[in-house]
Amino acid sequence: MSDLDPRTLVRLMKESEHLLEDPYSGKTFRPLWLRRLSIHEEVLGRNNPAAGSGIGEIRYGYSDSPFGLCRIEVGAQGILSLNFLDSPKVLDQAAAHALVLRRWPGVRCTQDRALAETLLGNIFARDSRAPLSLHLRGSQFHLKVWRSLLTVPESCLVSYARLARMADSPGASRAVGGAVASNPIGYLVPCHRVLRTDGHLGGFKWGLERKKAMIVYEAALSDIDFRTAEGARDR
Repeated sequence: MSDLDPRTLVRLMKESEHLLEDPYSGKTFRPLWLRRLSIHEEVLGRNNPAAGSGIGEIRYGYSDSPFGLCRIEVGAQGILSLNFLDSPKVLDQAAAHALVLRRWPGVRCTQDRALAETLLGNIFARDSRAPLSLHLRGSQFHLKVWRSLLTVPESCLVSYARLARMADSPGASRAVGGAVASNPIGYLVPCHRVLRTDGHLGGFKWGLERKKAMIVYEAALSDIDFRTAEGARDR
């Protein structure tokens, strides 16, 4: 990852520009991989801060990924969260269950290792075309930012300022950064593709080393050479 320097990342952001949506020019782009996702949105706000009637029973589990151990949580409408864990070991079953119950008070939760392994296998398999469902829950603003994030293609990079424009909120880079940091579904809602305008990585709730690894992983899949920032992208 020594070649992952800010100048190279700025160049990659510029090369990604023609594949990004722009509400001010009317340009839209729908990556092929996005077509395998069905997305259910639930607005949370002052009047319904704990809305969740459509969650149903939550099934969760742990499995390995190219970026370490993951925990995935799935409700009736789809994947609610995908988190990357720093510990290389799964918590014992009682501790894992207690953790999920604290996250979802009043909701029935069941551990389902087979489901977790199947879903995570489908998410990270290069040639998988298996459909996936996401259940995004947040404020109107957060949902708008996450929706824009979903249009950033694999191996493309975008600045927080550019993402703010894509979300029809120019000048709101700081607020957009907060929404990105609140993303509960790692990798699938690709907050790892958002950088500072100067090419520095910015933040990442699952650690900057993991963010670097995701960028390098996607670049390798698309034959991008970080020394030249050129290569064929498989769309």
